[in-house]
Amino acid sequence: MQIRELEVKELHTVARWLHSMNEQDKHYVAWLASEPNEIFEQIWTLTQFEEPLAYVAWDQNQIIGFIGILPFFDQKLARLLGPFSTQEDSEVIERLWEKTTLTLQLHFEVVKVACFKTNDPLVSFAERHDFSLYNIERTLALHQSHFSPSNERNPNIFELTSEHLHALRDLHPAGAYYTTEEMVQLAKREENKLFGYIEDGKLLSYLYYETITADEGEVCFVNVQPNDRGKGIGTLLIQHALQYAFYVYEVKAVTLSVRNQNTQAEQLYQQLGFREINTVYAFEKSLSDLSAPPLFH
Repeated sequence: MQIRELEVKELHTVARWLHSMNEQDKHYVAWLASEPNEIFEQIWTLTQFEEPLAYVAWDQNQIIGFIGILPFFDQKLARLLGPFSTQEDSEVIERLWEKTTLTLQLHFEVVKVACFKTNDPLVSFAERHDFSLYNIERTLALHQSHFSPSNERNPNIFELTSEHLHALRDLHPAGAYYTTEEMVQLAKREENKLFGYIEDGKLLSYLYYETITADEGEVCFVNVQPNDRGKGIGTLLIQHALQYAFYVYEVKAVTLSVRNQNTQAEQLYQQLGFREINTVYAFEKSLSDLSAPPLFH
């Protein structure tokens, strides 16, 4: 086995390999882009820093593992893409982790990783290295055949732009996987939508939707001002987004995630027809007490 930094000349090969791995629930890791071209762009950015942010494990000419660091330098936060491994034992994962620890210690205070519950190797990795489980999210899906559209047009729902950035900052969670600015930028793509519920000139709620593939869309964020919750505003935005997803973008299914303890939201989504398909476990670790990694035995 040879582990080396990701090189630009390998990007297409590695992107296709990562796409094939992340398509499998037993290897799925959150925060990795969905399509090979998007993965290419995502990992390309990791080659543009002075510090190494991605490593590939090779067995001769075959890829057998990968790890990447999504850096949020201003927050001193790192999110892991992986570690991925095709091997049954933990050696590849441990060797990849060793390679990244120096960069993590030098530049970040916290590292996070998230995956499906069925990704046993990654869950075991997080437990071995004393990551804390900080969040459990259920992934729910609604198929087009189970959706009943509304014919009513709500006059309070608008598409949001950068003009609404200040109001969105007040609503958008600080720890979300897209910053407010990133979300607004991504919403400019033809296949994505950022909707807001505006009443008397005030933004009460927003929803961000992405078309992931030709067959699948995702409601990434829905947030409502605390004083306006329980009024059905979030439901109106979801129904509006679903009509776009199913009848404009013609996807077959839409997914969304809900925190394990948020039973009220989960009940609402189930009333709309969403059903659970997967559970995502999110782990984090403080790097302040991370010692130099031991050699793997």
